[in-house]
Amino acid sequence: MNSIVRHLILKDLYLMRWLIGGSIVAGLLSLAMMPLGKIFAYVGGVSLICVLIVLNIFLVMTNVVQEKKDKVLLFILSLPVSTREYTVAKVLANTIAFTVPWLVLTAANIVMIDVSQIPNGILPFWLAVLAYLLFYYCSLLAVSLVTESTGWHTTAIIIGNVSVNFLIPILLSRPSVTAHGDGPVAVWTGDILAIIAVELLAGVAALGLAVYLHSRRPDFV
Repeated sequence: MNSIVRHLILKDLYLMRWLIGGSIVAGLLSLAMMPLGKIFAYVGGVSLICVLIVLNIFLVMTNVVQEKKDKVLLFILSLPVSTREYTVAKVLANTIAFTVPWLVLTAANIVMIDVSQIPNGILPFWLAVLAYLLFYYCSLLAVSLVTESTGWHTTAIIIGNVSVNFLIPILLSRPSVTAHGDGPVAVWTGDILAIIAVELLAGVAALGLAVYLHSRRPDFV
């Protein structure tokens, strides 16, 4: 990694620092509500999901899509950096900006469930939801890299937001979740592990394909 790429990554992370920090604080506050009762658990859970979705959309739309619209890339072209290097820098910076809060909040969620009165049996469900939010982020970032169409960006956001409302009841209706969700121990059944694996692999695959396609473009326009 040359110095230009490293500085591009650091520049993006510096510009996104308040969004990163704010999302972590908001997510932790959401988690703190969950052990206080059933209503608070619902509100806190929904709030946590919203925090990660808002972070996802703001990161991609402001740091990738808006940068294209503002023609910032015309300046980048004057630097000794290739299309591939710029793409890698942009993806790494955005991925760090999302995955750091995601990892912090996922770890905090695990700890919160383990030390509180919330049944540990619900943990597989929560990790499946959080893994989906990571997949959603990778997919939206991938769409922003391969197309400049506002229509496609909007469609990806609508599908991502709406699909969460279908994913949660589908997961909650799984026999493995209904059988073990209220139990004192997290039971990692094959179906839940498969869902989590598919979500993570699909996200990596979508983002990897987008990086490959974008890096092969002869220019940034």
